[in-house]
Amino acid sequence: MTKKCPGMDPANFKPEDIFTAACPRCGTDVEFWKDDVRLACPGCKTMLYNPRLGNTCLAWCKQAARCIGNSDIDEWKKSKAASCDNASAKGGRKP
Repeated sequence: MTKKCPGMDPANFKPEDIFTAACPRCGTDVEFWKDDVRLACPGCKTMLYNPRLGNTCLAWCKQAARCIGNSDIDEWKKSKAASCDNASAKGGRKP
């Protein structure tokens, strides 16, 4: 029997674990729960990553995808790593 992480159990969520973020493309509010990795904007269907995801165990736990059953976590980690690599490369260049 697999136990679900208590930190990702919606029964234990606090009001601050649910928030809205404006879509950068159309400005529509998108409601995120702390365990949402990415959601489609209801206004323009753009896929948005949870801007607060880095503050949860989903960002660092190796078992997160298996724990909550969400393959988007691996994709998010790869995109995050790629953006860090790009930022490092740009920082190392001289104008």
